Amino acid sequence: MRGIAAVLIVPILLSSSWLVASGEAIYSIGTISEEGSSHFIAQNSDLEEMEFENVQFAIRSLRDGEVDFLIGPHHLMADSEVIAQWPTIAVDEMFDISDYFVAIIRSDNSQELGNDELRYAVNSALADIHQRGTAISTHQLWFADRPQLDFSDFESYEDAWPTPTEGGTLHRILYEDSDLGVCMLDQESPMTRYGNNGELVGFEVDMAELIMNSIASHYEVELTLFTHDSGVFDNSLSDLSESDLCDIAMSSVKQDQIPGDFISSSPYHVGGTVILSSSESPEIDSAMELFDSQKPQEEESEFDLRIVAIFVLSVFIVREVLRKD
Repeated sequence: MRGIAAVLIVPILLSSSWLVASGEAIYSIGTISEEGSSHFIAQNSDLEEMEFENVQFAIRSLRDGEVDFLIGPHHLMADSEVIAQWPTIAVDEMFDISDYFVAIIRSDNSQELGNDELRYAVNSALADIHQRGTAISTHQLWFADRPQLDFSDFESYEDAWPTPTEGGTLHRILYEDSDLGVCMLDQESPMTRYGNNGELVGFEVDMAELIMNSIASHYEVELTLFTHDSGVFDNSLSDLSESDLCDIAMSSVKQDQIPGDFISSSPYHVGGTVILSSSESPEIDSAMELFDSQKPQEEESEFDLRIVAIFVLSVFIVREVLRKD
């Protein structure tokens, strides 16, 4: 009888180890439909995804403890106006940096010069803005976190202001037009959207104004900001090609989206995927603890070792019992 009982122990031990390894997900993660965040969850069996139609529904579920965390694009999830409505919700960190937004400028050619000077002026203005700290305060006006960029990203442009060439684009802006034309797009987000007055407002509008003011201050001139909603990205490029409409475009454009006949500034904003938590969320050291793609493989390896150890132990028990019989 003891031999039979010992034999029965083997499948019991093995099945119990399998149940441990194949238990329910440890964390539930909320995502926004069609925003491309699901792949972070798919690579880890410890995570369970709950998809929501919009940000408001997702944040409500996070507040109520129906999900442990939310992830999604920074420009949607870190909206300071939205987060302010939910006092128990916090934007924790940007764990996947993927977007570097730049200003687009026409390239110099035989018909037009001074665009590269304008690019250097914009970069020097960005250095000035970050050195004075106004970039941080402007970011936090629209987003409920701190910016990824700081002055160290622009040190090479400190006091690197170009001398405008007469007849060039920068010279025209400073001493003829006395305005800076900026093509933008309505992003329906804190980046750019229409305000109550029917005009474009948002982070990009404020950054364009800061850049313009910095340029005007350095060259000791007065400039006026003119913003133009191009509607879609392709239109912003065609609008930019007409020098009397826009001098630069700031429309949440990434470097790899820019055609070869245009040049770009240094990044004025960094975006990516952020994680949100609530007062009900479990404590974790960082988002990488959740989304480290190596973690599942390591745990699977540990599980395999447990199986082997249990099997060896079971064989040893059976052998000893049978020997005594």
